[in-house]
Formats: sequence, C-alpha cells, structure tokens
Amino acid sequence: MPRIITVSALYDGVPDEIFTQAIDLTEMQKAMQGLARYQGLPDTPISQGDTYTVDIILFGILKTKGHVMHVETLAPDSRLVQSREHNPQVRQWDHTLSVEPHPKGSIWTDRVAIDAGWQTPLTARFAAFVYTRRHRYRQGRDITCTICKSLSQ
Repeated sequence: MPRIITVSALYDGVPDEIFTQAIDLTEMQKAMQGLARYQGLPDTPISQGDTYTVDIILFGILKTKGHVMHVETLAPDSRLVQSREHNPQVRQWDHTLSVEPHPKGSIWTDRVAIDAGWQTPLTARFAAFVYTRRHRYRQGRDITCTICKSLSQ
C-alpha cells in the first residue's frame, strides 16, 4: 500500500525567494551532500515538462540507476511544483512541493506519495529522513513530518 510523507518547515524570507531556491537543482544537490549524489542532473533551475534520468548514489556506495524525474507542473505564481518519479525499485515517487506565506516568513511543504511494493514502509521512512534532513540543512525551523497510508489504493 502506498504511503504519503509530508514534511513542512518554516523559513525566514519571502515565499517567492524561498520558492526560487526550491526549484534550483544546484541548491538541492548541496542540501543532499553526504547523503546522495545525482549523476546526470543539470545545474539549472527546473522547467515544466523537463524529464531527467539520473543515477543516484546513496552514502557514496549504493547506486540506483535510471531514476526518472518528470516535472509535471511548475506554477511559480502559486509556488507549486509537482514531479512524477520512478526507478527500478520504486514504481511511484510523486512529489508535490509548495511554498506558502506565513506571518514569520514562509512554509515549505514537501508531500510525497511512494509505492515501492513490499519495500514501501522502509522507503517511506527513508524519504521522511531525507526531506527532514534537507530542511535542517537549509536552516528550516519547526520541522514537522508525518507518514500516512494512502487511502486511494
């Protein structure tokens, strides 16, 4: 059964600036230092319709070949990005990233639907760790994380 991971963090800064950082692939790669490297990912901001096929190297030793990332929606006006991702081990990794105004700055939320077959519970926990770690690296505050079973399947 798929899992839904939701991680949110509070950031100083206006939502448009935070969103610009969120869609910068170079910044994402920096936030993943020490955890994962993406071979084949360009050093440019994303665009709607882009599809990237990359190899992900976790902890410097575990390699996942052929991870496909498709940017389905990029809506700068509403500060929303939706990607559909998959690889040989994970049949669904659908990521929705949003940035909303908050009285103390901005709230950045990552919502990910994951289906990795029998590995889904472990993969969901790993995803929760990854997104929480990214927010800590970026100096996010008041980080919250939930993992829920998907009711759609």
